[in-house]
Amino acid sequence: MFLFVLVGLFAVITIIGLFIPSSVKISRGVIINADSSLVYNNLKDVKNWSAWMPWVTTDSGALVQLSQVTDQPGSFFRWKGVKVNSSGTITVQAHEQNQLKLLYELQDMNKAEGGFRIRKTGTGNHVTEVLWFMEYKLKWYPWERFYGIFADHIIGAAFEKGLEQLKAHIEQMDTNNASAMLTTEN
Repeated sequence: MFLFVLVGLFAVITIIGLFIPSSVKISRGVIINADSSLVYNNLKDVKNWSAWMPWVTTDSGALVQLSQVTDQPGSFFRWKGVKVNSSGTITVQAHEQNQLKLLYELQDMNKAEGGFRIRKTGTGNHVTEVLWFMEYKLKWYPWERFYGIFADHIIGAAFEKGLEQLKAHIEQMDTNNASAMLTTEN
């Protein structure tokens, strides 16, 4: 009797799971007060990511490994948390005009694709919009489909934190560059 109830419960959960979408699209954006070329060049070189990548800045002891070449397709950013249980690899798959395509291999998740879109906004060249996105494909397993319901909340929060840190980092760089240019002109 217990076995029939258990099998029946598993069947019901599996059927419900099949009605949950098979992929989750996660995206967050930020407006950065800096030139779009500065933003793009900062994002395309993975050696700059330690300054703002949320999984690394949350864990000051995180171990970071970079590919030998850091600004070309195939470049990767790998980390393993020490204080926080987190690890992963993000690989740059392609540089396109105002877009980077990425492959995410995050701890306890399937591989996912996504990237960054960078575009000028407003009337001046000094305002840039950055969109960080990921499409996470889920397997048919019921527990994975149910996890998909919460993936946007979990990964999206990390994206928001990372984008705010990226904004602060780039705006500080831009301010320092402007100050250096004024000093040399005088």
